[in-house]
Amino acid sequence: MRSTASVHTILAALALAAALALSGCGAGRATTPQAPLEAPQPSQANATAQAPAASPDAPAPDNAASVTRTLNLLVNDTDPASPDYARLRAELAALAQDQSLPGDLRLALARVAAFNPPQLRERWQLHSKALDSVAALYAENPPVDTDALRGASVVRRLGPALYLVRLPGGDTAFFSTNRRLKAGARLKGIPAVEQPQPKPDKAKGDLVDELGDSARTFRAITRQEAQDIAARRAPVLARLKQLEAERASFQQAIDADLASLDSLARDVNAVISPRLLGLRGSDPGRRPARLIRQVKRLGHSYSSVQYYRYALPVTGKAQADSVLMSYLDGRKKDVQELLRSVGVGKGLARTNTDLVAFKSFRSSDQLLSVRFEAIRDTGGAHPNQNYAAFVFDMQGPAVLGLADIFSDLPAALAVLSDLSARRMELVLDGHVFAEGLAPKAENFQVFVIDGTDLVFTFPPYQVASYSEGAQTLRVPLSHPRLMPLVSPRLRTALGAR
Repeated sequence: MRSTASVHTILAALALAAALALSGCGAGRATTPQAPLEAPQPSQANATAQAPAASPDAPAPDNAASVTRTLNLLVNDTDPASPDYARLRAELAALAQDQSLPGDLRLALARVAAFNPPQLRERWQLHSKALDSVAALYAENPPVDTDALRGASVVRRLGPALYLVRLPGGDTAFFSTNRRLKAGARLKGIPAVEQPQPKPDKAKGDLVDELGDSARTFRAITRQEAQDIAARRAPVLARLKQLEAERASFQQAIDADLASLDSLARDVNAVISPRLLGLRGSDPGRRPARLIRQVKRLGHSYSSVQYYRYALPVTGKAQADSVLMSYLDGRKKDVQELLRSVGVGKGLARTNTDLVAFKSFRSSDQLLSVRFEAIRDTGGAHPNQNYAAFVFDMQGPAVLGLADIFSDLPAALAVLSDLSARRMELVLDGHVFAEGLAPKAENFQVFVIDGTDLVFTFPPYQVASYSEGAQTLRVPLSHPRLMPLVSPRLRTALGAR
């Protein structure tokens, strides 16, 4: 009996030891969709198959490749609000427990684990609601300007209590008041309100255009009436100010979410893009100025409001420098033609200025990108902003277009159109000009290669209104849908193995 009991005791101890050993190994799948990546529950099947832990930077071919592909899909081609985002995070949680993964991949996994997916669509809904509330409240309580006649002048008297006045903007209007006013007198400190314009009655044959062109009419009021109007509107102004503060707060939260999303993509792509593209381990984004020997300042002043100022990068490569100079020569020619049509010199012509700056990007020892930003002011409502970009293969040298970047341009344009539409949905709540994002080469002609990323620039009016400014789209060349389309020529220029 004692012998049998001892055997049973030994077997039980061995089983317990085996169970404890298994509990320290393996990785399972996370089950909570949006939860941060945590240590999963142990899996006996995985535990028995797992190899002993290697050194932090030792290669792990199978898991490293799987982690790289899943990170690429998660960060670059998955909507954070979709169920797929949660599923991929769960898959990465399962793979994160492999201590034999290279250190940089483990850091990328930790970055994903700490990331809190943004709620951009919910924030945009709150932002739109605040804007709608402002518009509705403003429409219900339109402003009343009791000081609209300040600076107006009396043209002549039309009757016992009616005058013709010239408004500060130059238009004429009727002014009804019991005051005695002299022709040529300037109106100051006389509160007045504008009478509403008559509404057209189509049944009576009123013409909308004729009523819209009718002269404006103002009526004098007392100071007490002006104070009463201001008092009635005070609560409305306070509520409008509150709603605007809420809208601004939602906009700040949206901007912060976008910055967080972009930061995650930048950090993760810095790790996975060189692996996926087969680069030799050099830092592709360092020292773009190494390929630019000097910067020349070009400019000429025709008057205090008529001039051009340009910055010209000089590479020392004849073909590249010829392309860059040709672009600025074209800008200068446009300025000179405009000046010939409007006149030159003080007091003779309107504003006509042209400013061009540049930024350079380096992708490898032979790839240099230059993006010009041009701002032209011709005296209109606002200056016009334009961009031009050139990607040079400095060993050619030759200018690379999209057809040189991708082996199948139509397929690449379809992907870029989809990605840009998704980006504008996040940045602008989808309020975009769809034609500017269509899969056409001209929509994506302004691009540079920044490290291992393609960066597209859309000037004002291409995808949104001028007030929204220029928009950008950053896409890694290792993007799961674009990487198969990257041309062998570009891979070689990037330094791929």
